[in-house]
Amino acid sequence: MAAHAEHSLPETYTGLQIHSPSESLTLAKLPTPIPTAGTVVIKPLYAIIVQYAGEIFANGNPRGYKYPLPSVPGGTCIARIAAVPSDATSLKPGQLVYVEVTVRARDDPNVKILRGFHEVSEAGRKLMAEDWRNGCWGELSTAPMEGVHVLDENALVGQLGYKLEELGALSQLIVPYGGLADIGLKPGETVLIATATGSFGSAAVHVALSMGARVIAMGRNEMALAELKKLAEPGRVEIVKISGDVQEDVNALAKFGPLDVYFDISPTVASKSSHIKAGFMCLKSGGRMSLMGGIRDNLDLPYSQISFKNITIKGTFMNTTQQARDLIKTVERGVLKVGSRAGQKVCGKFRLEDWEEAFNVAAAEAGPGKSVYFIPNGE
Repeated sequence: MAAHAEHSLPETYTGLQIHSPSESLTLAKLPTPIPTAGTVVIKPLYAIIVQYAGEIFANGNPRGYKYPLPSVPGGTCIARIAAVPSDATSLKPGQLVYVEVTVRARDDPNVKILRGFHEVSEAGRKLMAEDWRNGCWGELSTAPMEGVHVLDENALVGQLGYKLEELGALSQLIVPYGGLADIGLKPGETVLIATATGSFGSAAVHVALSMGARVIAMGRNEMALAELKKLAEPGRVEIVKISGDVQEDVNALAKFGPLDVYFDISPTVASKSSHIKAGFMCLKSGGRMSLMGGIRDNLDLPYSQISFKNITIKGTFMNTTQQARDLIKTVERGVLKVGSRAGQKVCGKFRLEDWEEAFNVAAAEAGPGKSVYFIPNGE
């Protein structure tokens, strides 16, 4: 009690808790955590609800994500710092922050979890089951200090005029930046982004343009592709519809010359899609291929061409802490636009108790450039 008072924290807070993905989520009164070394207590303002939240935390979890029970879901958010630990030197209560979804084991950075969503691996089970059991779908939450990024509120809100809800787009932009930065995308290069019509794929188009690249956006949704083409002046974004035939896709891509980079962020179901092999075949000698998608099957790629053309293939899972900081700087400097001026839209904001409606709206409305949020502390 004294510890809570010392940090100006209530003794309890309300969180949206899951006991089973086959049962309704419930509002629960939970003990408020105290900030310990390396751990910050945050007050979530806008916590993103992914389009497929209902397939993870309801309807029996058909996606098969693994998380401890009971727990509070929710991985990333725009928040205010509520309390800081004794070892914090620059973080202060009241600061506006972006909180990452990825939590890394401090004694082994190869162990990562998606906090509030997925333990990812056996090694991640312990990490998620104990200190990082509860995510940000609550009035309060904890976060590792290294994953809490202070936002320049004066620049973003005061000078650039963003609404706080618009900054929630950072959660979709930071992830593809991890792969594009890892593969070394340079200004003036041509990058194929496929599939480009999902939430992260379309975000990758925005990021690649901000990095000075020319983008070939590839997907099946012609309307979504047409919207991406409008993002930049003529010649900066070209679009190609996936045909289902490898040679047809190769011919369509070849019109735009050899590719410097192929950034693949394909969904799980796309392992046999024609675009993967076609994208690889259109890489120039010395080209690079980044794999960030959700495909679980093996890929059929020509071994001899990888060696003969000196192709680099690099996998990336999420992003590093430094990459998150770097991406945020581009938004603060006005290089990478977010929100309505980038064609991005907030389709819904919901209280925790309205989670069923929130899940339904997210499933129907969220997607490329569209976000739905929980607002655990109101607006």
